[in-house]
Amino acid sequence: MARNPFRKPYVFSKKWAIWSALVIPYSVYANLTAPGAKSSDAITAVLVACVFFVLVPWAFMRIRRALQGKTPQGKYYYGQDGDVVDGEVLNLKLGYWPRVKIQAQLIDGVVEIPTGKIAVGDIKSIKAKDPRPLFIKIPLNIFRLIYGLIYLYFLLQPLLLLTLFEIPDYVQKLFNGQQIISRDQMYEELLKIKFFAYMVHSQALLQPFLIVLSIVLIGIILKPFIDKNALVIKTNDGNSLYMPFSTSLNPYIMLYVEGKRLRRFIKKVKKAQKRSRKSADE
Repeated sequence: MARNPFRKPYVFSKKWAIWSALVIPYSVYANLTAPGAKSSDAITAVLVACVFFVLVPWAFMRIRRALQGKTPQGKYYYGQDGDVVDGEVLNLKLGYWPRVKIQAQLIDGVVEIPTGKIAVGDIKSIKAKDPRPLFIKIPLNIFRLIYGLIYLYFLLQPLLLLTLFEIPDYVQKLFNGQQIISRDQMYEELLKIKFFAYMVHSQALLQPFLIVLSIVLIGIILKPFIDKNALVIKTNDGNSLYMPFSTSLNPYIMLYVEGKRLRRFIKKVKKAQKRSRKSADE
């Protein structure tokens, strides 16, 4: 398993230097030009900018890459001995309670997964997909779509009500503003609008939130039985290698973080494939 490179706490980054050069002066300027600002506030403004806009994001990035087994630059990965190894590694998780880490590696033109090794020149295709047949996947995808629409339907209600009712009412009270229209009247006017009449059915914020929480709970329970994913490698001789993995319930992590890892690894393998074929032709 890849080693976490916490032992190298500081590495210079050009992007971070440019980010700091832009954010710190702007933050100081914004604080000094604010109404009632004093020249003595410059030091405080610099410290706040350094902590909140430079140090905290840098620490978050540094820890995240270290947990992924990458260098601070995010270009390589660390081996068991702590040395940087040129290549590509894909770290995923398998199972839910508890999760087990699995790994796919691309080293010196060879793809290695827990079920075997194969040279990139012998690979016909490599994809991340549900390996089950269509008669199983189609009903599950329909169920997933309906589930997602119901989830969004109930989630939009409390967000919409918060935006239209709660937040304006709080701002009015904060500035001692006079309430022009009551909340009941606002709700009645809202339901007269055809689009909102379909989206909102309850004035109480608790009911939609409870329904959303119950939908999330159902999703957590059913996810291990519905979602089946694998890195599928098909060879030129017609064989297939599979590396099953699990995805996160959080859609942001699933689509962006985990999806980015998969796309990056597959892209590197395909590039290695092209280099291998080009070398063979020469």
